[in-house]
Amino acid sequence: GSPTPSDSNTLHFPSFSSVSADFLVSHRKIAGIGVDTASIDSGQSHDFPVHQILGEHNGFALENVANLDQIPSVGTWLIALPMKIKGGTGAPVRILGLIP
Repeated sequence: GSPTPSDSNTLHFPSFSSVSADFLVSHRKIAGIGVDTASIDSGQSHDFPVHQILGEHNGFALENVANLDQIPSVGTWLIALPMKIKGGTGAPVRILGLIP
């Protein structure tokens, strides 16, 4: 934890660069990204370029996802069931992984 959790200058966690996000959507043709951190962008970001890149490609981001280490890296079907929030740009999600 941080003694100053509301200070965005102190948020440090792994994230994607805009170059890596562009590569993933353009060359790997991903539908979305799931991470076990607070964001797909860096904690100090104010313009959220990775979110924007995914949005431009109709991609999704799942953040603060638990137990990612328990699913295979390929072959798993993902089902994301978001809560409907009127006017919202995000929502809590129930995530199901179907492993063949």
